[in-house]
Amino acid sequence: EKTRGVYLLKLQIAGQHTGIYGRLLVVSEPRKSIGSSVLPSNTFVPGSAISGSGVVTRVIQASLTVAFDDMQDCMNLDRDGLYNLMKLANDVTYRRLSSYVALKSLNGYGNGPASHLIGVLFGYSEPGILSHQHALEFRNTGLDNSQKEAVSQKDVAIIYGPPGNGKTTTVVKVILHAIKQEQNVLCCAPSNVAVYNLVERLAKSKVKILRLGHPACLLESIQKHSLDAVLAHSDNTNIISDISQGHGQSFCKILVRDKGQRSNLRREIGELRRELKNRDETAITQILKRAHVILATYTGASDDGPLKNVPNDHFELVVIDECAQALESSCWIALLKARKCILAGDYKQLPPTIKSQRYEGKGIYPTVVKYLVYVLHLKTQLFEC
Repeated sequence: EKTRGVYLLKLQIAGQHTGIYGRLLVVSEPRKSIGSSVLPSNTFVPGSAISGSGVVTRVIQASLTVAFDDMQDCMNLDRDGLYNLMKLANDVTYRRLSSYVALKSLNGYGNGPASHLIGVLFGYSEPGILSHQHALEFRNTGLDNSQKEAVSQKDVAIIYGPPGNGKTTTVVKVILHAIKQEQNVLCCAPSNVAVYNLVERLAKSKVKILRLGHPACLLESIQKHSLDAVLAHSDNTNIISDISQGHGQSFCKILVRDKGQRSNLRREIGELRRELKNRDETAITQILKRAHVILATYTGASDDGPLKNVPNDHFELVVIDECAQALESSCWIALLKARKCILAGDYKQLPPTIKSQRYEGKGIYPTVVKYLVYVLHLKTQLFEC
């Protein structure tokens, strides 16, 4: 495994500080006694999962930084000790889908915002069209007639067409129109790259956008729109910084004290971490509510992430771009959060990625656009860009 670059052996701790949610950021480097100041060749990149609760946030020639969510993974670290890091497959997406969290929520869905939308998507209810009076609000929006028809749909609209034909451009226009109508929008896509494309385009329009996701997984050019970056410039920054500093100082002590002194320090760290998490959640809730549009991958929009801090009826519109590349189950994570959805994609392009040789090519994973075309029998408005 060492030759494959998934192990880094005999590293020592070079430093640490505290990040968002009280995550501990630990910097590791080659041990100085061997005379090398450069990490050996490896496959570690920002976003790589590490044994325990760690995620790599930064990799340079001389060191590697890991963010730990679970403080218990770090309690017994010793500055003079040597540690091995093992790269793991990131199973967050697998766990969220394999447990069918979204499908269980769909099965037991009550009177939430997507109640009528669910019936429409399964063909139990007829899709509606907004009133003519509402349609008059589309003047001077930059939307052409077919785009206005899409926005006029009360429940669901599907945007499809070949590559380079303007699907994403249309999606951005529709989102901007919804924001003008004071609607909160959740926008999802199957990959970080697809979400990045939407963030980049929306950022030009000066609207308040917020990108959810671990900062290690975000391209540097859009990190200023990430939750971490916005939180760092919030009104609560100074208070959170003070708590983080106390948290970091306590952890520094625990690295150098003997075992008899560590019990009290662990208790102190636990109290500081709880206070830090409460402060973070309060600040994050305020930031989420101020954003015009929140962007994430499908699993990034799950209820065990930051969106747990907003009410169930917070979003009026869910937009799913490149949905033809998504598994149906993953799309339901976002679809259950609003009364209206717009789906953009082309089921004749790339399908979902299936890594199981047993099921590959057996057609058991219908893409959303193809599925809806079949179920709705074109009863709703579909238009080509």
